[in-house]
Amino acid sequence: MKKVLLFGGIGLAGFGLYRYFKYQIDLALNYDYKIKNFKVLGYDDNKIKTSIEIEIKNNSSFEILIKEYDLKIFFRGNNFASAVTKKPFLVLPNSSFVLKTSGDINVKETKVSVLPFVQDVLAKRPINVEVLGFIKVKFLGINYTLNFNKEKFEYSADLLTEVGLNKKVSEFKVKNPTLAKIFGIK
Repeated sequence: MKKVLLFGGIGLAGFGLYRYFKYQIDLALNYDYKIKNFKVLGYDDNKIKTSIEIEIKNNSSFEILIKEYDLKIFFRGNNFASAVTKKPFLVLPNSSFVLKTSGDINVKETKVSVLPFVQDVLAKRPINVEVLGFIKVKFLGINYTLNFNKEKFEYSADLLTEVGLNKKVSEFKVKNPTLAKIFGIK
């Protein structure tokens, strides 16, 4: 009888450890992210240089080693930024890291996206981008690759409010209701 209780206790402890580590792995692979700090660095006739920061949060109670990443960011099918590094860095438990990306927007190729972008901003619709690429991580000694295949991310739910232009656009709407309706300002 003692052996049965001993083996039962060991089995339950083993199952508890298995469930805990499985939960931590699921947390590590179910990351939170925010796309923030979109900046225009400069422009000329053909290209606009941009910078974007993507904040990714490690929800796990264990540290994660980011071994490398190669990401491309798209808006309406047009690639406008990329981030590549092969330099590993450590992300502490329950903390976040920022991927700094930069890229060039080809003015000729993206002209068809500018009007929909402006309409989305003025209508206070979310600005969605797609990400293509991978992030290679090491978690609890296990190598894993997070693949992104044009996955959609929300950059901003209301860009006008975030950059502080909401009040000015509202004033424009009150002063010029006909133009506001033409531009789709809500």
